Amino acid sequence: MKLSKKASVIIVTYNHARYMRDLLLSVIANDPLEVIVVDNGSSDGTVEIVKQFPEVKLIKSPKNLGYGGGNNLGVRHAKGEYVVILNPDTKVEKNWLEELLKPLEKEEKLITTPKILLYDGSKINTCGNIVHFTGLAFTRGFNEDPKKFETPEYLNGLSGACFAIKRDNYLEIGGFDENFFAYMEDTEFSWRAHAKGFRILYVPTSIVYHDYDLEVPSKKIYHLEKGRYVILRKYFGFKEYVLLFPSLIMTEILSWGYSILNGIEGIKCKIKGTKDGITTKVEKMNCDRKKLLKNLDWKIPEEQLSYNVADKVIKKIANSIYWVNYKVVVK
Repeated sequence: MKLSKKASVIIVTYNHARYMRDLLLSVIANDPLEVIVVDNGSSDGTVEIVKQFPEVKLIKSPKNLGYGGGNNLGVRHAKGEYVVILNPDTKVEKNWLEELLKPLEKEEKLITTPKILLYDGSKINTCGNIVHFTGLAFTRGFNEDPKKFETPEYLNGLSGACFAIKRDNYLEIGGFDENFFAYMEDTEFSWRAHAKGFRILYVPTSIVYHDYDLEVPSKKIYHLEKGRYVILRKYFGFKEYVLLFPSLIMTEILSWGYSILNGIEGIKCKIKGTKDGITTKVEKMNCDRKKLLKNLDWKIPEEQLSYNVADKVIKKIANSIYWVNYKVVVK
């Protein structure tokens, strides 16, 4: 039996009608066991388009559960041995699914993530994510030539735009944390995967196209900062806060600087995100924190969201602080 016939593809949507037809056609061409669309209350005709595909299982959520909650709902209804999480603003190449699943058959406690290009295929969106030990996250290889990153490798972060995992393993990890309504849910999932002994493998022969712009408007700052604080509170204790204090302060300086560049609205969203991140109820993860840190990245990309030479210089300084602090702590 083809591996694709063991896979349930989960697509969570909220007003993505303009992508849905091309997406479903491309996914169905990969011959999965089933395609499950979880609709979070679309009002733009998304549901009507999905209904034109009788082979697709449509789940209409009674309320907007967010990306993580919607995927958790989809996985609960999935019948496949494997589940594949896929963004609604994507389309996939032929053999995308089979290539993404092959490594899962050979290795236990594994998650695979594909090469994700921009929607027109002109540049890389991400080849897995960079997950930083202060809670930051970045796309890996953004805007680079699609022919780069041709080698499979183990990473510290998966992309929530697309990844594959055995259904039982997804449930073992605990699915997405539903404290994250939008953004950062894949970052936290990556932290939790490492905490539970999973590895994340980048599969360059599996290709996805994603309609993506690297922008961080004020509302996104709120979700990013709330998520970052939830992650730090969930995985670290007082000891780690003290040991990592120089790095945590450096990240705070960077996040405040970026928020200020977004004006009054950016500052308000930073403050609210910090407040909600500190006050949200979290369940502490019991894990080997030193081992977890070794699976995270110490370096942030200096070219992303840099608008001038000064931005890059500040990030170089930050990376120097991160490197020294990280090396001292993990030793």
